[in-house]
Amino acid sequence: MKVYVTVWFKDFRRRELSSELVEGGFDGFELSLDYPICERIKLKEIPQIKDLLRSGLEASVHLPWREIYLASPIDEVRKTSLSSVLKCFEESRIIEPRYAVLHVVTDQAICSDSIEECITASRKSIESLTGVANELGIPLYIETTRNFCCGGLEQAVNYLELGVRLCLDIPHAIERYSRLRRAPSSLKDVLWDTPPQALKAIECVHLHGYVLSGYHVIESHIEPSRELLEEYIETLRKGVIRPEYTVLESFYSAETKKFVKFDKLRWCVDELKKSCNWDRRSR
Repeated sequence: MKVYVTVWFKDFRRRELSSELVEGGFDGFELSLDYPICERIKLKEIPQIKDLLRSGLEASVHLPWREIYLASPIDEVRKTSLSSVLKCFEESRIIEPRYAVLHVVTDQAICSDSIEECITASRKSIESLTGVANELGIPLYIETTRNFCCGGLEQAVNYLELGVRLCLDIPHAIERYSRLRRAPSSLKDVLWDTPPQALKAIECVHLHGYVLSGYHVIESHIEPSRELLEEYIETLRKGVIRPEYTVLESFYSAETKKFVKFDKLRWCVDELKKSCNWDRRSR
């Protein structure tokens, strides 16, 4: 298993970004293409990306998600979202990403009565994207989100036959499950109710600290606590899931709430690597 870290364009302001990632022990980075607006940038013209790649780090991308509704039952909305994502996906080829992560959601309330309509819309979008993914040779991962509609692992199984795999965002999944059950939940609770075929399809995990109040996550994207890391590692040791990648989406210190330097996450990277040295093919 490889350990990556999420990088946003704002992180390019850091003078020692490449050094932070290398000294942090990371194998690569997941570049968020959500902000600034992806269609307005050219990745090949950004020197910081070249620096990261020259440092021996692997790249992956998180495709845009704000105001992107690939599961919308309103076809005009879905098609416009799809067009934007496809442009960014094509642009990402320049950095040769190992994979691309995608949200497939809608804000429509129709899911409570007619989930199939949204699943059908999702499949249309995914079919278009997998065509490009196959052409580019880039694996496509559908990420779990907080959204009730199409954001859960139990819904993502409907997409597996289209050739995609899954990305589990742990705090997102915990909040979604807690809100659905109206009771605080844990990673173990989420995975217990996940269809076996979905568990097998999880090839990427987004890991970051969070604070759960009642059944809502009120803080996330902070440095993982040792308790959360131990719970996750125990899940891996038991073989419940066996991802190819764990991505630390931790931007802030849990104590100071200020931006955390990526090399300060070295302890987390080391624990993950020494505890999870296995091969997915041995399953």
